[in-house]
Amino acid sequence: MKFKLLLLFLLPGILLTAQTDPQQAPTAPAPPAAPVYTPGPGKAKPGRLFPLENDGTTFAKGISANDLKSLVYALASESMQGRETGEPGQQMAAQYIAQQFKEAGLPPKGDKGFFQKIFLQNVTWKDIAVKVGDQEFAHRKDFYVYPAFTPDQPLTEIKEFLFLGFGIEDPKYNDYGKTEVAGKALIIYNGEPLNKDGKSLLTGTEFRSNWSLDWRKKVQLAKEKGATAVFIIDQEFEESLKKNRKAISSNGWKPVGTGAEAMANEFLPGVFISPALAREILGDKASKVEKELAELKDGGKFKPIKVKAKVQLRLDKSSQMLEGSNVLAVIEGTDEKMKKEFVFVTAHYDHLGMSDSTVIYYGADDNASGTAGVIEIARAFAEAKKQGIGPKRTVVCMLVSGEEKGLLGSKYYTEFPLFPLDKTLVDINIDMSGRVDEKHKDHPDYIYVIGSDRISTHLHNINEMVNSEQTKLELDYKYNAKDDPNKFYERSDHYNFTEKGIPAIFYFNGVHPDYHRPTDTPDKLNYEVMAKRAQLAFFVAWEIANRQEPIVPNVRQEKKKTD
Repeated sequence: MKFKLLLLFLLPGILLTAQTDPQQAPTAPAPPAAPVYTPGPGKAKPGRLFPLENDGTTFAKGISANDLKSLVYALASESMQGRETGEPGQQMAAQYIAQQFKEAGLPPKGDKGFFQKIFLQNVTWKDIAVKVGDQEFAHRKDFYVYPAFTPDQPLTEIKEFLFLGFGIEDPKYNDYGKTEVAGKALIIYNGEPLNKDGKSLLTGTEFRSNWSLDWRKKVQLAKEKGATAVFIIDQEFEESLKKNRKAISSNGWKPVGTGAEAMANEFLPGVFISPALAREILGDKASKVEKELAELKDGGKFKPIKVKAKVQLRLDKSSQMLEGSNVLAVIEGTDEKMKKEFVFVTAHYDHLGMSDSTVIYYGADDNASGTAGVIEIARAFAEAKKQGIGPKRTVVCMLVSGEEKGLLGSKYYTEFPLFPLDKTLVDINIDMSGRVDEKHKDHPDYIYVIGSDRISTHLHNINEMVNSEQTKLELDYKYNAKDDPNKFYERSDHYNFTEKGIPAIFYFNGVHPDYHRPTDTPDKLNYEVMAKRAQLAFFVAWEIANRQEPIVPNVRQEKKKTD
């Protein structure tokens, strides 16, 4: 009798799935049939420290190959135009994903319905140079600027500088005194003054003050006093170029707040110059400047120095803005205390768009596959919530755009989070989960696991445990090696979470000849294997969302070098 009731319950969903032609790119695939819940014994299994009321098996069964196939054919259809961020295809895909969440009964919890709008900016220099007399000096060779803190100022002509020590005004040390700087360009040293024992004149110790730690403070002060530009002598110029290469680059898209240009206009042109360029500008006053600094170390008083010079500064910007969106499904936790902790499941849904009106980069594996998996995981958690079975912690299934432009959707989220990052326990990321690579062609039940042990061994152990209990895939750690020449650990959206110290795991099927080509089409995916991979991600999320103790970072992190 129970079997007949279950069959009647499941039959409409089965018939609907059977009648769906994946080639027609349906706009709203049917949600998975509701699983029947059977309470678990509440006893911990071997390897599990804490028992779960239910291990999620009944809900994982709703993640099916047929439903994944319908979703991928829709997302990688011709109508989606390759889903390039900022283009109509990406906007259509975002609406389609939001519709799936809505039909699963999930509430809109983004900042705009189901969406978090993301704003990206590409700043390039049409012209950037410093010219001293007749000699021209090159950007990122003789000087550098930070584009985000530099206004668009096509031409500034300077006939006189005022050397003003370190450009500091502080109760314990003051370079300005009664000096009038309005309408003048300043030339100053980076950092702060030290005595001959290497101790700061501001702190009295070997520790540096904020005047050293935040150069912007000096530039903003100069602007308040009416200066026209600030040239900062960087005595560690070559090392700074290496450390800050990314920050000073004007190439590529970057996530920005809506007031990005307004922020840049809060600053003067702040130009970091090499000691060699400083000597060219200072001319015969260079030795006098060095003498002033030496006297400071001996307790002397600083005196401003006027410097006659013929300098031309060109900072001519070209900016583009585009808008994308992250799409979020939020399954609020049922436990009053634990629901304030968050389990993220992510994938990017954007791709490369169209090279022209006839060539579409469909992006079926990269990453309609991961997107479909996350939608199915959201549906499974939504069904569990309907049946009153958790999750105890809040689960956020987030599909991001901007990945193909440099992991920008996830970067934007971690810079402008909707939920506290210090309460975010994990990011479970799926990027390319539908194909079988050459290495595993004879044994397709595998997945590459990347990053699971980089920040938390708890996460690694949970992944191993639930896989051995449930999905029984081969877990291949080849690309998790720290010396992996492909650097896959740094190449998907989980990485921005790890940069904030959040444990993350990245599921990946490996590369294939159709990667980033128009031939990455839905017909080449293995949907049965893809379902198992999505189920593994679901089980890991289920375990972390329901276990009594949260996972925590417990792997000592190496100090990262700044690019």
